This record gives sequence, C-alpha cells and structure tokens, in this order.
Amino acid sequence: MFKKIKKLFVNNKQQTVKVRDLTRYKDILKPLFELPVHNSWLDDETIDKIMRDGTVIAAIGNRKASTLKKEILIECENKSYKEALEDAFSFNAIDSILDIPYYGFGVYEINWSVNNGIIIPTLHERDYKNFILDNGKLKFNGLGFAEDIPFDKAIAATYKSKPNKPYGQPLIQTLFWLVEFKNASLQFWVELLERFGTPWVIGKTEGDKNALADEIYNMLGGDGAVLDTEDEIKIETVKDGGNFKELVEYIDNQIREVILGGNLTANVQGGSLAAANVHNEVREDLAQADENIVNQIIRELIWTFQKVNNTQHQIKGKLKDKDDPNKPLADRDKVIHDMGFKPTKEYIEATYNIKVIEIEQKNNSLIANSNISQANPIILNNLPQDELDRNINNIDFSNLALTFHKQILEIVNKSESYEEMLDNLFKAYPTFDTKELEDSLNQYLANASLLGVASIEDENPNG
Repeated sequence: MFKKIKKLFVNNKQQTVKVRDLTRYKDILKPLFELPVHNSWLDDETIDKIMRDGTVIAAIGNRKASTLKKEILIECENKSYKEALEDAFSFNAIDSILDIPYYGFGVYEINWSVNNGIIIPTLHERDYKNFILDNGKLKFNGLGFAEDIPFDKAIAATYKSKPNKPYGQPLIQTLFWLVEFKNASLQFWVELLERFGTPWVIGKTEGDKNALADEIYNMLGGDGAVLDTEDEIKIETVKDGGNFKELVEYIDNQIREVILGGNLTANVQGGSLAAANVHNEVREDLAQADENIVNQIIRELIWTFQKVNNTQHQIKGKLKDKDDPNKPLADRDKVIHDMGFKPTKEYIEATYNIKVIEIEQKNNSLIANSNISQANPIILNNLPQDELDRNINNIDFSNLALTFHKQILEIVNKSESYEEMLDNLFKAYPTFDTKELEDSLNQYLANASLLGVASIEDENPNG
C-alpha cells in the first residue's frame, strides 16, 4: 500500500519538475491573456477594478504625463475667441480625453453659454455606453432607442477604430485577463502556501499504524503521515524561484507593456542603452497617438464654434510643448536663416509658441576708431545678403563720412612725417586699403610742391 503511495509521490515529483521547467518560458501564458472578452463582462464594477489596479494606475499616469505637460495653442486674431477656446480645453478636459485609448470610445457633450456677445463652449464627458454610431453618425441610445443629436451638442472620438471595430480597440479588453489572473493568482498562492507552507509530521512505527495516524491527525488536523520503518517519503518543497512573486511580476510587466509599449520604459532593471532608447521611442509614438486624439477633438470643437458664432475668422488649434521649443528644428531654422532666408513672423509664432514683434533697428551711434575695422566684418557676416540689399539705400552715411574725414585729418595734422602718418593710419584702420590714399597723398604732395614753387615765382618775378 505504502509502496504505491511512494510511487505516486515519485510520479508527482517528475510531473512537478516538468511543469516548473515549462514555467521558465513565461510566453506560454500569453494565450491565456489573449482569450476573448465579451463586452457584457466589462460592466462598471469590472472596469473600476481594472482601473484601480496599482500597476495600471502608475502606467496610465506615466503615459499621460508626456501629453498633459503640453498646453493648448489657439491661433486667432480675435482675442475673445482665442480665450474662449483655450478655456474650453482645461486640464481636466484633456485628462479625460486621454482616457479614450482605454475605453476605445469617448463622447463629450458641448454646453453653450453667452458672454459679451460670444457663445462659449464647455466640454463635459458622458458615459460612452449611452451612445452608438449609426453609419458613422453619433446618436444617443440611453433610453433603448437611437435618437439624433444636433451637430453642436456632442463630439466623439475613437482609438484605433476599424471597419469591423467602429468603437475602437479598448485597452481594458487586453487588461481584463491580466488583472483577473493577477488577482486570482494572488488568492490561489496565498491558499496554497497556507496549506503546503506548514511542516508535515512523518511518523514511523512497527506497531499499530492506524492508531498512530489517528493521533497525528488529531494533533495536527491532517498534516501528517505514517509509514513502515523501512519505507521513506521525500518531500520536495517549492524553491524561491518558483513562487507567486515571479508570476505577479510577470503580469505587471505585461500590463506595462500593454499601456506603455514596453516594460523597459517604466521598469528598467538592466539591458543596453539602445534597448532603452527603442522603448522610449515607442512610448513617444504612443504619446503622439494620444495627442492626435486631443487635436482631433480640438479641430472639431473649433469647427462647431465657428458655425455657432457664425464667424469667418480663421482659427487653428493644437497641443504644443510649454516653453520647450524643438531644438533640432531650431538648429535647422538657424542654418536656413544664415543662408539668407528669413522666416515669417507667423511661422516663428506657430513653431516656437512665442510672440514676435518686428522692430525697425536704427543705429546712429559712432564706432570708435579701433573697432571699426573689427566690427564691420562681424556685422556683415551675421547679416543675410538680402537684408543688406534691402537696407543699403536707407543708411545715412553723411555723419559717418564726416567723422572719418575729421579723424583722418586729425591723424595727418598730428603726424610729423609721411611715414609716421601712414603708421598712425594703419593703427587706426588695420584692414583699410591705403593704396588709394597713398596715391592721393603723393599727388597732393606733388601739387603742394608745384604750388610752393609757383608762389615763390609770383613773389619774386625776377628770380
């Protein structure tokens, strides 16, 4: 009898080892997590349980952060329109829009109020289960039958919708089995450890085995065994590497991968920098997808706002980084500017989210002698050619020429010789080409000599 029990334990041991070997390849659990999920299972209580999971909350917050740090940018000449639309997209409104990927479908009611002659919109999230899409047209179905909705009363958006999935692909369907298995495994492993985590008492006797078994049972409540003295039972305990913590950690990583596109993004424990960069790029792509949903609702609300207010003003809107310009784009624009192309005021404001005022620069101050030859190349090199061509005719050189004339005459008058004069001119204007000046001075000296000779002859006509 006990030999059969021994064989049974041996078979269980072999089976356990085989199962533990398979658990090293956690991918075998993926088919379980990909089981179908019926919409009827996703009631409010189940959805709340999924969204309350600690790992889910942390991953969603991590994914939302990159989009929530941005601000709404409305481009419109009418300041009142601009402020009204910016107020409509508050932090809470954008935060609720970013929940659409998890539900797959989101609906927002538009309430209108009048202020200073402007009809101002306000967004309010509504239960998406009370709405349906009838050939792409949003209808209210909260009372059991479809009702048309005015164009200015609601806005809807979907996440990854397809012809066979018009209501999008909600992430809560993928998270359903992950959270269910996580909670079920915790309960299962707690009960398992309570049952098998306590020590067993093994009694050996040559006497009445049933009597000893009864005594052990009464003492320990069944956690015991009685064997012949020549028999032996070896109990294999589960090692630390196979406990429930590994399974829970694996499921948590799967949850992060579903929401963030890769667990390295939020749970880096090792690996190469290249792998981390790839996961960060994936996360940026997901953030861009979320931003596109927000921008879609922004565009639809702007269109509705224009219709309701009957305005022809051009209005554009989107999310932009808050005082964080794109440095690679700025470097590119600088290179283009240095090539001689000037960006427009509208482009600068739209790209870098800053206000630009064009100021006409006038510089009437005189430049010191020692800095003229050094400052001019710097100024000329930094100005694009088209700027020089456009402004060259607007520069008044009269004061500057008069200053140069006075400075040169002062140098000439203070010099005691021709060589000293040239040296002083070179010091004042190191890069100035004096060849023409030398020719002129030589001509002036020759003329002065002739004038002197003529004057002497006039004074002494007889020689």
